[in-house]
Amino acid sequence: MGSFIKKDLLIIWRDRKELITVLLLPIILVIVLNFAFSGLLGNDEESELDLHLAIVNQDNHADLQAQLKDKLMDNESVGKEEVAVLVEQASQLNPASMLLHYLESDDLKSLVTIQDLEEADAISKAEDGEVDGILIIPEGFSADSLYAAFVGQSPTTSLELKIEKETTNNRILFDIIQGFTDQLNYQFALQELDASQVEVVTPEGGIEKVGAGDSFTLTQYFTIAMGALFALFLASTVATKAGVEIRERVFYRIQLSNSNPILYLIGKMVSTFILTWLQMMFIFVFAHFVLDAFPDRSFSFWLGLIGIVTLLAIAIASLAAMFTSISLRVTSIDTANGIFMLFILLFGIIGGNFVPIYILPDWLIKIGEWTPNGLSLVMLTNWIQFEELSNIFTSILILIGFFLLFLIISLALYPKRGKA
Repeated sequence: MGSFIKKDLLIIWRDRKELITVLLLPIILVIVLNFAFSGLLGNDEESELDLHLAIVNQDNHADLQAQLKDKLMDNESVGKEEVAVLVEQASQLNPASMLLHYLESDDLKSLVTIQDLEEADAISKAEDGEVDGILIIPEGFSADSLYAAFVGQSPTTSLELKIEKETTNNRILFDIIQGFTDQLNYQFALQELDASQVEVVTPEGGIEKVGAGDSFTLTQYFTIAMGALFALFLASTVATKAGVEIRERVFYRIQLSNSNPILYLIGKMVSTFILTWLQMMFIFVFAHFVLDAFPDRSFSFWLGLIGIVTLLAIAIASLAAMFTSISLRVTSIDTANGIFMLFILLFGIIGGNFVPIYILPDWLIKIGEWTPNGLSLVMLTNWIQFEELSNIFTSILILIGFFLLFLIISLALYPKRGKA
């Protein structure tokens, strides 16, 4: 099999134009795209958030205890003495006030600008783009929330976040508000378990960075995207050489040598793996040393990155085997090239290699994650940000599944002796 691998590597090596294209073009594209889209993702610098939230507070704080007492008295399972105790606790707990305190805390004040408005004014400002969202605290929200927490029921009154159109900013606002409600519900749940020992703790505002990674920059994105895209092109390039070998009678000489035909296919896979691995590592190393794409990264980060690149190279190798089997089946090399290009264009578009994946619809992003290049993009993004194996374990299994799927298809399509 070594001779087959050597043959394929020499064929690529002698085609210097193809070799230079495979190695240099992705680097050039990373540099060009990096400057063209500079600032779009806060490249090399964390972009400062400037969120504006209009608050329409319709809740009457003065009537909180009276509203809560009426609700508790209507509940026959709560005794009068217990009602008095709960109402007394409510004097120190006001969900609406805690929410406002949370949003106006020092940690969030630098990120979120709060405007207390009437609903009509808030809607007008949202339509003009002056605020990113409108948070409505409905009437009776505090009393209903406390009643639900005390009696163990689901609240009937909820906060409302209204937006003009979905953007990154109002998604962040939603996450901030959702974080408050989740923490508050958690504290209420603890109090319900042991009301005598557990005290409700008001959630504190702020942003917590999870994982070892810092920010995810534009340079990193395009490095990953171009590496995965040209890995697909490399699979097509290696498979196309099979057509050249047929025209030059190389394939038939291999058959006459009485070599096992499967060795020819395995040779294509191994050579594709080697070329893909070297190509992607060259792109990552260049981006690191020249563009400073991965500053101050640990040794374990690079080990994980090498592992993901290795898995992708294995999947691309099996894709090259499938392309090779198709090349040996069709009568026209141009037809085979058209099929390969269709695959690459489809995978590249939905996998986020031609355009940033975050501008695609959510349903298309989900489909794109079921391509080897799209999946590797997700894996590398998670690894760069968090460096946690648990985040990418499922993706690893799916990528191995791609390898097995393409391998089975390539073996099924691979022609028998004399039928190529």
